[in-house]
Amino acid sequence: MTRTFSVALSEEPETLVERARQAALRAGATFTGDADAGSFSAMGVEGGYAIRDGQVVVTVTRKPALAPWSMVEAKLRGFFA
Repeated sequence: MTRTFSVALSEEPETLVERARQAALRAGATFTGDADAGSFSAMGVEGGYAIRDGQVVVTVTRKPALAPWSMVEAKLRGFFA
């Protein structure tokens, strides 16, 4: 089961992506992509993002069965906000 949600851009896409890349490195996560789109993977959560129309559209394609969607979404919103 996948879930998609949007986060309003709070800074330039290039700045957001670089900040997210650095946060992923510190957390031991995998993050690839650019100011248009990319993917991420950490602690059993996998997905991708696309930046368009002033929004970051995040799609989660995999998560641990015991992790509630609300927790996964909250963590990712913080990552991309």
